[in-house]
Amino acid sequence: PQGIMKGIRVVLLLLFIGTAVSFPSGGAEARPISRGDGFPGLSFRDVMSKSDRAYLGVDGKKIFSIKDMQGTLFIIEIFNTYCIICPKNVPVLNAVYSMINSDAQLRHKVKVVSVATGNTINEAESYKKYKVLYPMLTDFTFALHKALGNPRVPYTIIVKRHARGKYVVAYTCPGVIDSAESLLNEARKILRQEPISK
Repeated sequence: PQGIMKGIRVVLLLLFIGTAVSFPSGGAEARPISRGDGFPGLSFRDVMSKSDRAYLGVDGKKIFSIKDMQGTLFIIEIFNTYCIICPKNVPVLNAVYSMINSDAQLRHKVKVVSVATGNTINEAESYKKYKVLYPMLTDFTFALHKALGNPRVPYTIIVKRHARGKYVVAYTCPGVIDSAESLLNEARKILRQEPISK
C-alpha cells in the first residue's frame, strides 16, 4: 500500500507541473460552473480548528455543507496543494479575509474558504506553510470538483445565498486573482444585486 501511495503521489506531482491544473473528467469535456448556476450542496467532514469552525458557524457539526455555514456571500477558492500557481492566490485571499473581518458591515455576511480538491486533510494542513489565514476544506474524491464541471485550478467562485435556501454562483475567476481590492469590490457589488436568474 505504501508503494502504491508513493506512486500515486509521483503521478500527481507530474500532473501538476504547469501553470494551471486540469483534472481528467473521464468523459465529455464538462463546462465549469458559471454565473447563474446553482452551487452544489455537497457535504464536508473536515477537522478544523475551533476558530475556523466558529468563523464558518459549523461548531458542533461533524458533517456540514454550505447550507450550514453562516453568511450571505461565500468566496470559495478551488485549488490543489500540488498546483504551482495556486499559492499566488493566498496573499490575495488573506488580504480579502482580513479586510472583511475588519469591516463591521461585512464580517457576518461574507466568508472566505478554500477547498483542496484531490488532497487529503494532511496535504491541506501542509499548505498552511503559505500562511493561509482562512479555513481550508478538502475534496479528496473530487466530488465537488466534478460537480463544478472540472474547472482548472485555481478557480475562485463567489456564491450568494438567496431566499428559500438557494445558493447561486454570482462570479467566477479562473486562475490568479487580480487583486484583493477587485475581488472585494465584486463581493460588495454582488451583495447589493437582486437574485440572478438564468
